[in-house]
Amino acid sequence: MKKWGQNFLRDSSIAREIVDFASLKKDDIVVEIGPGRGVLTKLIAPRVDKLIAVEIDPVLVRKLQDEWRSQPQVEIRQEDILRYELPADLACEPFKVIANIPYYITGPIIFKLLDWHLSNPAFTTAIIMVQKEVAQRLAAKPGGKEYGALTVTLQFNADVEILKIVKADRFFPAPKVDSALILIDFLAQPRVNVKNVKLFNKIVKASFAQRRKTIYNSLKNNLGLDKQVVASGLEAAGIEGRRRAETLSIAEFANLSEVICDQKNSIS
Repeated sequence: MKKWGQNFLRDSSIAREIVDFASLKKDDIVVEIGPGRGVLTKLIAPRVDKLIAVEIDPVLVRKLQDEWRSQPQVEIRQEDILRYELPADLACEPFKVIANIPYYITGPIIFKLLDWHLSNPAFTTAIIMVQKEVAQRLAAKPGGKEYGALTVTLQFNADVEILKIVKADRFFPAPKVDSALILIDFLAQPRVNVKNVKLFNKIVKASFAQRRKTIYNSLKNNLGLDKQVVASGLEAAGIEGRRRAETLSIAEFANLSEVICDQKNSIS
């Protein structure tokens, strides 16, 4: 269990709540990340036409495959979710993700889900269990210490809602921290339009690279642009250079991105 960072949900009532939150319909397709011992799998499978469960632990995979061998609507895949590629028949089909994920790969999985949505906009819903502190960061608003680069990147593309706090003793082995169930509802279009999404993401990452520094110093030190471009960009975007990154809204980051994009284009 330690090898894969697994904490198995042992409270059946919470398992039922998780699946209920997904509002599954019979014709839904679900990708379950980290089914473990199959607590959620047993609840999901009877409700949908197709369930793909992706598990990295070969011992658990063998048990799940034996259990579901006679159920063709359930597909058990032994793979690392960070390397897993969606099957071709899901390239344009709507599907939902349900997951109780290892905490140490939460960030990479969030970006994996975002990549899936960007490649297939029909994928819009993910219900995932994460560390409580991570959930608070993902759902944070500007102005607090929880608000960071991951917050902005995800909320640029999705609404995030904390559905339920789950105490550590509801898992085995019990983690050292409480968990939270979150809903990620991906948007049909980014929250704010920008000309260059790659530049927007680069600006967000650079802004939070040194959280204690002002937005001007963070960008000057981490964006790879001349300090005058940074200063004039902030001024044109109406952003005081002495502010810190956690005070900027997504709209302000987008506006700053547009200004700097235009400046770079005019210089080149």
